[in-house]
Amino acid sequence: MNLRSQIAGLLILFSVVFVATTYAIQAFIVMPAFAELEVQGADRDLKRCLDAIDREIDTICNLANDWASWDDSYQYVQDHNQAFAAANLVDEAFSNSHINLICILDSDRKVVWGESRDMGTRSLIEVPDLFDSLQDPACQLATHDNIGDTRRGIMLTSKGPILIGSKPIVTSKGEGPIRGAVVMGRFLNEEEIAHLAERTHVDLKIWSCKDPEIPPGFASRMAECIANRGSMIKSVDADTLEAYAIANGIDGEPAIALKINVPREVTAQGSISAYFATGCSIAGAIVTLFVMGLALELRIISPLQKMASHAVLIGRNDDLKARLRMQRNDEIGTLAAEIDSMVENLAASRKKVLDSAHRAGMAEIASEVLHNVGNAVNSAGCSIDLLQERLDQSKLAGLARASNLLREKAPVAAEFFAKDPRGIKLIDYLSDLNGVLLREQSDCQAEVTRLRETVRHIRDAIAAQQVFAGRSNFRQEVDLQTLLDEVLQMNNELLRATEVSVKLEIPPLPELQMNKSKMTQVLVNLVRNAAQAMHDQPSDQRQLTIQAHCVDDDGIEIAVVDTGAGFDAKVGEQLFTHGFTTKPEGNGFGLHYCANAVREAGGNLSAESDGPGNGATFFIRLPQVRPAERVQ
Repeated sequence: MNLRSQIAGLLILFSVVFVATTYAIQAFIVMPAFAELEVQGADRDLKRCLDAIDREIDTICNLANDWASWDDSYQYVQDHNQAFAAANLVDEAFSNSHINLICILDSDRKVVWGESRDMGTRSLIEVPDLFDSLQDPACQLATHDNIGDTRRGIMLTSKGPILIGSKPIVTSKGEGPIRGAVVMGRFLNEEEIAHLAERTHVDLKIWSCKDPEIPPGFASRMAECIANRGSMIKSVDADTLEAYAIANGIDGEPAIALKINVPREVTAQGSISAYFATGCSIAGAIVTLFVMGLALELRIISPLQKMASHAVLIGRNDDLKARLRMQRNDEIGTLAAEIDSMVENLAASRKKVLDSAHRAGMAEIASEVLHNVGNAVNSAGCSIDLLQERLDQSKLAGLARASNLLREKAPVAAEFFAKDPRGIKLIDYLSDLNGVLLREQSDCQAEVTRLRETVRHIRDAIAAQQVFAGRSNFRQEVDLQTLLDEVLQMNNELLRATEVSVKLEIPPLPELQMNKSKMTQVLVNLVRNAAQAMHDQPSDQRQLTIQAHCVDDDGIEIAVVDTGAGFDAKVGEQLFTHGFTTKPEGNGFGLHYCANAVREAGGNLSAESDGPGNGATFFIRLPQVRPAERVQ
């Protein structure tokens, strides 16, 4: 196998190991972390649903407390006066209070007054089992031990689960003795479940644990959920998670079962990120393989092959006039120069020996010279063989062993580098290898720098289009004065180099609602363009003014005024066109991006000039960025 094949094989092996390692990290570390985040999110959604139900019960308890801590209620439970009932125990009380149940019990747990009605139609709902349960001595809902006692929770009825709360009847001053209890409740029907789902922003379903129509599949999940102490999260498929929870009733037994469907958006995004990262690793490995292969081919392999062919030709043709003439300042250049010098010395020696032999007629000397030439050629061949031997024993071969060792010790990497002496040596070896490879590729840095600059422009254009493709309405509170200070700091070197005088005319403003990142990019571009436009003006006339004032629609207008080259009407029509530029080194992206960014924010970017040499003004008009004024 020749040298080129050996080096190519080692580079390919290194690239494969690198890509495989990247993929393994994504598959076994990153993706499980995304899945765990989804489970945690589903668990938080469940808790939010349970908390929402708990808050509804709190609301009902607070309403019951308002009725129970009322002198009129305190009097009514004793004398059953009809004036109280006529004024308060009416149909409107249910819809106004957004409840289905009002029940007043005396101290003997007897119903003084109680009804259950539909909140919308106000029609009666017959739930005799509910009222029987309230009067049952075994039910602790209407039994209160002290004035501040609260009984609350979920009860199962023939009409479905009901959120219920009970407060002791006392005076308006919160004094006893307790005369009974006010019980209020709200059925957890489909309308209430939909309301809860809207508030918690989840796909929520709720069943009574004793509902005979509960889906069979959910019944088995409910049993698992009870065994799992109240909650459980299952993966249905690659797109959905199902989360289950059990809420106990007032009696401590399971009362309702909750189910939410959670879209697996985190995992989907994680998969995209993992594929993108792996793709970038493959692309990086290919680029690295290509660059390293090209560098080794141009800087090492091809010169060595040229020297080997040169030595072979000298040996075969006995041509001591051939020269390599390699102009290099490294070891290969030194070796080539020494070969040329050696061949030149051999040629001079041969000439001298042949002249002596001719003058003395000694054929043996001529034979000796030829023998010496052969030795010299052999010496050159030995030198090349020695160099090839050094390359065969180069760090690249060791890199393959280091890669194998890393792959072997990957499962116990922390212990290997902490305790195994080979781990420390391996780090030192890789550090030294890095220096060698850096030296080999140093000659390529200039071209790489130019390539990096080209790639940066491409990256910027793509980033801008992504911004346009994936538009965001994100806004944040921004202090305009602070924002402009940051923009001027970013352009500080340019402004100082061009000797531009900067003036800010900014009135006191509240914090504005805008996308700070995009507006920073827009202002940085405009300030940079203004400074560059004033480059040819006398230094005492280079004035940059940034103004701001409020406009209609709670908006603001920012003006960037320069005393630079200006432009005519024809240029003004094309100023924001993609690819149009008046600068020799420009690419025509900046102002086009600025116009799109401002337009995306709901505003517009315009420019005015009195003509060439008369400066220019760029206006950024942004509506609805100032907070609305409060009416006193």
